[in-house]
Amino acid sequence: MYQVFIAEDEPAALEHICTIIQNKCPNFQVVGTAEEGKSALEQLEYLRPDVLITDVKMPVMDGIFLIKRVKEKYPDILSVIISGYQEFDYAQSALHYGVCDYILKPVKPSTLQESMYMIQGRLDEYYYGLRNRTIREMYLGNISDPVRFRRIFSDDGYYIALLRKNSLPRRFAEFRGVEIFSIKEEQLMVYGRDEMEALYICPVKLMVHSSFEKFMMHILEKQKNTAAFHTLVLKERPVPAEKLPEMIRQLYQTMDYQLVIGKNQIIRDEDFDAAEKGGHKFDNSSLSRLEFLIKEHNRQDIPDEISRCFAKWSREEYTQLWTEEKVREMFSVFRRADLLDEPVAMCEYFIDEAFYYAENMQKLAEDIRQILCRNILEESRTWKIDTPEFFDKVEKYLKEHLTEPLSPQKICDVFGISQAYLSRLFRKYSTVSFSKRLTILRVEKAQQIMRDKRELYIKDIASRVGYGDQFYFSRIFRSVTGISPTEYMEELKND
Repeated sequence: MYQVFIAEDEPAALEHICTIIQNKCPNFQVVGTAEEGKSALEQLEYLRPDVLITDVKMPVMDGIFLIKRVKEKYPDILSVIISGYQEFDYAQSALHYGVCDYILKPVKPSTLQESMYMIQGRLDEYYYGLRNRTIREMYLGNISDPVRFRRIFSDDGYYIALLRKNSLPRRFAEFRGVEIFSIKEEQLMVYGRDEMEALYICPVKLMVHSSFEKFMMHILEKQKNTAAFHTLVLKERPVPAEKLPEMIRQLYQTMDYQLVIGKNQIIRDEDFDAAEKGGHKFDNSSLSRLEFLIKEHNRQDIPDEISRCFAKWSREEYTQLWTEEKVREMFSVFRRADLLDEPVAMCEYFIDEAFYYAENMQKLAEDIRQILCRNILEESRTWKIDTPEFFDKVEKYLKEHLTEPLSPQKICDVFGISQAYLSRLFRKYSTVSFSKRLTILRVEKAQQIMRDKRELYIKDIASRVGYGDQFYFSRIFRSVTGISPTEYMEELKND
């Protein structure tokens, strides 16, 4: 419920406005009143309402100066000004301070109701954006406005969980996927750093008829065929609102420390304090052998040695972060020996992509071999496929198979290329990564279907572009276009 503060020096007029809001504006509540501007400003400092309704003429500090001060100190508070006909010209000066509406006295219930309805639309959009920014801030560990944070998370307790499809997000920020947020109408809050992730923040009151764990198991079951493996970090007990930032950061930290490529995992409260798995000492003899092979110019055995290292790490279930660290050590060995076939920054990008798209350790080993040993392995077909025409064939295939589950590995299997080479193609001929391009193609196809077949339901449109969950589709659609599928279809009706 949105909060309103009223500044009006006439008691009868003040009571009249309060009554209208109470009886005609169910989504608003009056949290404070004042009979002059100075007192109003003092109360606004700790009340921080959403809306200020003020008369123009008041003692001590008039409404115009009050609005000016509010705009300077609390620019997110929306203002409505009330005045008589004789004050109209003076009241117009308040328009410079972003006043939302101007209402003449005596205030008619229908006029104020209409104004508050308009303001509600603005507040809905404002709080939706603020909610999204605040959730992102919790992930980053920096809450910029504690007062507004408490307004957004006003329930006593929340369940939280973090679900990740496949590997951790890319490290190269400019090539990250589409950031995902739940749509405005959802009470369940969802945030993903990319399309492969969902942080769930669920008010306890929504779980009256089911446990949160059962709810998450249902989501996991629905998504089991959408990725090679899943990692779910689950907080089984409710979290107080004031503890949300700390506990959410703990979810992300646990995900980072415990995700194992190719392994399905459900990680609960008791595992949260576990850091990287103990006993994972890197087998220095493996790296020493790699260095020895390079020093002796025994190139033919180098790729097999890389595969042997990965096979060992896979058996012992090393975490992704641990594996990344060891691959960086390998990379340094190749760089010092001047064995890299491409610039260092390019190789680092391809390694980042290899980890992001890795479905299991065996496939990852193949990709790392292709990146580090390219001039040893020599892809004989490079001259045939390193062309814009070949890239167009790949994109054409994507467009023609949008209803199917599509992954980089599927495309590699269809065209007989490595994951490293697919990343190389998209790096060369596209401005975005494979995953982001696929998302954009699906949303563009959905828009075309909406234009051509307006009678279809959103769930049917979602399934026609490869999304089995209409809510997930709606989040993706809004993240790409800025509006929800429902809003887009409404715009089509109005054209």
